[in-house]
Amino acid sequence: MGDLELAARYEAAHGEAWLGGDLYAVRVTRFGTRVPLGDVRGKGLDAVSTVSVLLGAFREAAERAPDLAALARRLDTALEREAPGREADVLETVFATALLLEFPANTHAMRLLDLGHPPPCLVRDTDTGTVGDTGPGLPLGLGHLYRSRPAVTEVVFERGSVLIMVTDGVTEARNRAGDFYDPQRHLPRLAPFPTAHTAAGAVPADVKRWADGPPADDRAILAVRRDTSGPQGG
Repeated sequence: MGDLELAARYEAAHGEAWLGGDLYAVRVTRFGTRVPLGDVRGKGLDAVSTVSVLLGAFREAAERAPDLAALARRLDTALEREAPGREADVLETVFATALLLEFPANTHAMRLLDLGHPPPCLVRDTDTGTVGDTGPGLPLGLGHLYRSRPAVTEVVFERGSVLIMVTDGVTEARNRAGDFYDPQRHLPRLAPFPTAHTAAGAVPADVKRWADGPPADDRAILAVRRDTSGPQGG
């Protein structure tokens, strides 16, 4: 999409399932390319139903919300409309951690709103760091508990850089010693990534080598690379 190359991998915790509780999408809008990646609480049909609500709400709200904070409010509202049909004692368990990203057209900017989710990693050659210096906010669906949302982080997303986002099925994968998989520590060994597809394929393969046993949770990996041959940005 323009000078952005995107690639994803998705692995449901149940091998026979095509769908689970993780989600991602991409939408080109008048505000730029917008991307959510999220992880819904729980498993099974309730989680799949919540994923459906969020994806439908995102497709509509991405075209209208003027900024990421407004987009998050619209997604919150969608989940709050979903919750009343559930039992009273689980109303505040209908939520999803998420990353909301925006890549304005004709610039090298990237904006991020972290809603309780593991921060994304930005890889340039073999240098790796996390994005987001304001601390994560509350997950989607819990917006009514906010006094104020965290600030949106804006950074320069240079040509050849790769942004890698994962769900907690990746970060909570354990080896035989019980150690969690840390993307920031492992990515420099896997880099550089000449394409987004290279990154999206390398991470789940490395997690499988690390983990002791089958996945206990869904795993989603989304990689975004700014193409070195794309149009110039400001």
